[in-house]
Amino acid sequence: MKFSTADLTLLRIRCQRCGQHSEKLVILLIGKDAIPCSNCGGRINLATPTNKLLISETAASCVRVGESLVNAQLLQDHPN
Repeated sequence: MKFSTADLTLLRIRCQRCGQHSEKLVILLIGKDAIPCSNCGGRINLATPTNKLLISETAASCVRVGESLVNAQLLQDHPN
């Protein structure tokens, strides 16, 4: 995977066990099926349809934003 804003974007995932949120970098969530809750240590299931959609859409949005930022910088550095 190429660098994108997903490398720097945090996503808050709610633990079903304790109700608290854990913040993780989007890039670290891609391809995982679970993460430990940073509060209670419980297992946060990333494979639920909602979490899978949230992670994939956030990562895709980050890629789009990252590409736009790179293109804007290129235009600024090399105007016609």
